[in-house]
Amino acid sequence: MVNNWFSEISRFVLFALLFVVLLVAYGYVLQSFSIIPLGGKKAPTFVFLLFFQWWYVSKFPQNHQGEKKHFLVYFALQYILIVIIALFSAFFVYYFFQSQAGLQMLEAYIQQSLLELNSYKEVIVSQEGGEYYNSLHAGIKSIDAYSIAKDDFSQKIALGFLPNLLISLYYKK
Repeated sequence: MVNNWFSEISRFVLFALLFVVLLVAYGYVLQSFSIIPLGGKKAPTFVFLLFFQWWYVSKFPQNHQGEKKHFLVYFALQYILIVIIALFSAFFVYYFFQSQAGLQMLEAYIQQSLLELNSYKEVIVSQEGGEYYNSLHAGIKSIDAYSIAKDDFSQKIALGFLPNLLISLYYKK
C-alpha cells in the first residue's frame, strides 16, 4: 500500500515538473513576441493543468493492471495532483519574479497596466468614483512576486474543481 502511494506521489511530482517546463516554454514563447505572460496571458496554462488531470486519470487503469476506481477516488487523486502542481507552479513563479529578469518583466507589466488604467480613468471615475480608481491604481502598484504566486496557486485550486469532477465522473468504475 505504501509503495502504491509513493508511486502515485512520484508520478504527481513528475507531472508537476513537466507542468513547470511547459510553463517556462509558454512564457518564453510569449516573451519572444514581446508579450508579458501575466494577467490574462497566463490563463492558457490552465489548459496544461487540464491536460495533466485527464492524462493521469485516463492512464490510471493502465498503470494499475486495468483496475478502475470509484469517481471519488479519482476526484481525490486529481485534487492531490492539482495541489502539487499548484505548489510547484507557485514556487517557480514566486522565485522567477524575484529574479532580475522577473523583476524587469513585472515592472514592465505594472507600467503597461497603469497606462491602460489611466486611459480609462475618466470612464472609471465617472461610473465608479475616484476612490475606486485610486484603489485599482494602488492594487496594480502593489503587485509583487508573492501576490502573483498566491494568485497562481488559488486559481489553480479553484479552476481545477469542475474539470476534476467531470473527468472523475467520466472515468468512474
